Amino acid sequence: MKAKFLSILLAMVLLASLAACSSADAPGSGAGSQPASAGDAASSTSDGNAAEQSEATLEPFNRNAALDETVLVDEGGIKITATGLTYTDYSVELALTIENNSGKDLSFVSGSLGYSCNSINGYMIDDGYLNCDVSNGKKANEVIEFGYDALMPYGINEIADLEIGFTITDDDYNSTYTGPRALRTSAADAHDYGTDHYQQTIASSAAMNTYGYEVVYFGQDAVYEQNGVKLLSSGVLRNKNGETALLLELENTTDSMVYVSSSDIRINGFVVSGSTWSSDAINPGKRRIAEVELSSVLDGEFWSTYGITEVGSVSLSLEQSDEEGVTLAEKTPVTIAIPGASASFDAAGKEVYNSNGLRIVFKAVQEDASDWSDDLYVLLAAENSSGKTLTIDDVYDSLSVNGFMTDYSFYNQELADGESAALVIQLWQSSLEDNQITSTSDIQDIELKFEIKEGYTTLEEPVITITIDG
Repeated sequence: MKAKFLSILLAMVLLASLAACSSADAPGSGAGSQPASAGDAASSTSDGNAAEQSEATLEPFNRNAALDETVLVDEGGIKITATGLTYTDYSVELALTIENNSGKDLSFVSGSLGYSCNSINGYMIDDGYLNCDVSNGKKANEVIEFGYDALMPYGINEIADLEIGFTITDDDYNSTYTGPRALRTSAADAHDYGTDHYQQTIASSAAMNTYGYEVVYFGQDAVYEQNGVKLLSSGVLRNKNGETALLLELENTTDSMVYVSSSDIRINGFVVSGSTWSSDAINPGKRRIAEVELSSVLDGEFWSTYGITEVGSVSLSLEQSDEEGVTLAEKTPVTIAIPGASASFDAAGKEVYNSNGLRIVFKAVQEDASDWSDDLYVLLAAENSSGKTLTIDDVYDSLSVNGFMTDYSFYNQELADGESAALVIQLWQSSLEDNQITSTSDIQDIELKFEIKEGYTTLEEPVITITIDG
């Protein structure tokens, strides 16, 4: 599977990107502390309350919590000490002193894509990154920075406690993982751990006004509970650029770290990704807001071509594994339905293949909408009525444009009987330019060989020819 490409997107924090027009120090009205429901987010109740909600913003981050000096790691000649918290206009900083008397030069990493077990106030946090080298016999003063805009949408408006873990690697690439090490601040005793601060905040008018997004849907239906991991809430959010994301609030009630992976993503029943989208660690007793950026799974610029006008439902599979990669809970399908929304898509187009119950149609060639790329995208749709579950992949290096071999990217799709799927081929700008192709109007024909499989068995390898009408 080509999951590695999609897993790179774990680095993206949607909630921070929704904060593009925010100000962490915006004056607050206190409305952010009031519970919110899906109905509260979608509509106002009275004229007076509507006016109040339309102006409400989140209160500034509470910068009063202090931290006593605390030793996090003291073993094998390595000592890591948290020395305190400091606050800037945009972030809170955890200060660390790292001492290395291990006999080896070492690298220390925290909050990386490969290993992150950091949490604040009971919520797993992607923000906060450390990467430093400390020679044997030396010390280093470092900080881990957490941006207010990455914390406050979670309902974190003060630092009551932290859990921080480190990867320690020597010059021979031998790594040690410390696991989470706990810190409690002066705010911990008074912090209300019994309240779901995330649910209070994410669908509130104050948060939406502060960060410039809207809640399309927010629900608390318990549609997933496996192996001690529970889905507490789900929400569909859309920012002012029209980018849409699904947020899943998951809680790990077990006594071990669990990794929860998402895959097999469908929008309105239309297959947009069969690969693994994310794999998120959840510490024992902690919660994780898993993010599925729907506008990245299938580029938002392509939605209208596929007849998706709004999100009526999102389906995906959740799977659990331990730190060693051993499966704890098999893939379980989860569907989030948005009441009253249209769950439609359009799989029609110019037929380019029809055999043995599999039909493929050509939809369009579209330009990249971003300012930093001139790649082109070939949009196809597949319909499966074969009675089998099929995987559609490409035969490596088989694509040509106007008769010239062209570099491209394609990620396979798996679709069950009766399903339709998006097939997106990315034509690389550099290769197109080598062949004097600079826009969609320069393309006369495209040829590509697909591999149609049932499981591991190849059923057919048809050559697909797409002729572009002038």
